[in-house]
Amino acid sequence: MANAIPRDSVVSMGNQQITSLAAATNLTVPAGSRRAVIQVLTQGVYFTEDSTVPSSTNGLEAAVGDVIEYLDADYSYLLTQLEFIQKAASAKLNISYYD
Repeated sequence: MANAIPRDSVVSMGNQQITSLAAATNLTVPAGSRRAVIQVLTQGVYFTEDSTVPSSTNGLEAAVGDVIEYLDADYSYLLTQLEFIQKAASAKLNISYYD
């Protein structure tokens, strides 16, 4: 991203790993977090940014190894609206939160 805020100018607000994505799952966003980096592990996922249930016909798809960045603005509201669901069993997400 050309206009992204440099990572050295943000403060870490914590991390999360989600290991159960059989049902649509929201992030557990730490208080004060405005940005996040999400890494997709082990299986692909579908996700939505408007609190609707993601599926193969609703939302976006992210493959194993994809990194989804919400860094260049204040995404505090959007982070609470994100929902993820696995494409196949055992999908996991690693999330880092920033101020």
